[in-house]
Amino acid sequence: MNLYVFTLNWNNARRLAELHDSLIPTIQHINIPTKWLIKDNGSIDNPKNILSNDIDCSLYEINHNRDNFAKGVNFLYNIAKPNNNDLILLLNNDVVIKDPLSIKYMLDLQSRVKADVVGCRLLYKNSNKLQHAGVIFGKRYNNLPFHYRPGEESDVWSKKDRYFQAVTAACCLVTVEAFNRIGGMDEKFSWAFDDIDMCLQIGQFGKVVYCGSTYIYHEESVSLKVNPVNKMFLNNNLAYFRRKWDGKYEIDHDLYLKNPRYKEIT
Repeated sequence: MNLYVFTLNWNNARRLAELHDSLIPTIQHINIPTKWLIKDNGSIDNPKNILSNDIDCSLYEINHNRDNFAKGVNFLYNIAKPNNNDLILLLNNDVVIKDPLSIKYMLDLQSRVKADVVGCRLLYKNSNKLQHAGVIFGKRYNNLPFHYRPGEESDVWSKKDRYFQAVTAACCLVTVEAFNRIGGMDEKFSWAFDDIDMCLQIGQFGKVVYCGSTYIYHEESVSLKVNPVNKMFLNNNLAYFRRKWDGKYEIDHDLYLKNPRYKEIT
């Protein structure tokens, strides 16, 4: 088994360097050969300068910034050519792994429950506030997906492992078998709903879980805040997501909020 880490980057060498430095001790706790693949979309801040021999890493440069997230992930997947028993770790460039055991916890949970997708507890940088603790669907946003308890203080309940219908791809583990089965990420989505779509597709035959033991910072959409291309495609993404998924997922907002043990993995 091998672990392939996929990261997309655009003009964020400083944050990529922080991720790089947090990955080195993380990999030392993983008893799996690990390779980090980075797709750089036309950066001008020399991201190659952050790479070192401390980690097996390859950076692939293109001279434009037009590819969306799904295209970027599929691009790296086609280069890696992983085997069916390998694992993929999708990892945003604005993530910092504070506890080097975090990815090991995700791998352990994946092995224990035979999960196809494993998300994780993400905190806003330099805080104890939740950025991601799973994804739920509710009337608050017209039955669309949104993060569970965003901005709330992380507590004992956010550290519980649970089943969800979806998790964010900012940091998530995916089995190659499941990724192959759905034919990769749907490139019709442009910077929104692509990870939710992936989870819902995989969830039709497999398991999507959340690992609460992790301690990872996520600044949230740093590149998109500088170049908000996601807003250009939001209406198209929304319409496509509704056509594809309306009525096919559970409206579970109240189930999670009213029962802190809902779908807990014991």
